Amino acid sequence: MRKIILSVFIVVFALSATFLLFGITGKIQKHKGITEKIQRLPSFSFMTLTNETFNSSEIRKGPVLVIRFHPECEHCQYEISEILKSNIPASGACVILVSSADPDSIRKFISQFDLSDCPAIITLTDTSNIFEDIFGSDKVPSNYIYNKELDLVKVLYGEVKTEAILKYLLGSE
Repeated sequence: MRKIILSVFIVVFALSATFLLFGITGKIQKHKGITEKIQRLPSFSFMTLTNETFNSSEIRKGPVLVIRFHPECEHCQYEISEILKSNIPASGACVILVSSADPDSIRKFISQFDLSDCPAIITLTDTSNIFEDIFGSDKVPSNYIYNKELDLVKVLYGEVKTEAILKYLLGSE
């Protein structure tokens, strides 16, 4: 009886280990694929707040800062307020804000920070929740910095000081 229990235990352990190994390998391959995909500004399509489609193909040159945010996130609010105080919007860089929040809370956020008066900032909604599939992360805030040729320079997660964003976005190292 003990041999049968031991054999069952060994088989279950081996199957569990194999399942975990394949799961981990799959996640690593997915991450590697996304990392390669975002080395250039990836192809994406999100809706504007006026229900128009915005495609990444409309961006011909950089620098570009893509920020995943949520209107209720205090870190996002701080980071975006600091970006507005900096010279990023006036630098010629394109700032793309993407949120999966409901459009009304995004509109409130835009009016709170008076973003509608800044043509360098494009606010988009991710109603299909595909941002993570495209960029590989659903962390809020997430910053993806692309240079003039639309090549990825740096990915920064969490609240980031504006100086760090400026360093990579404008190449002032």
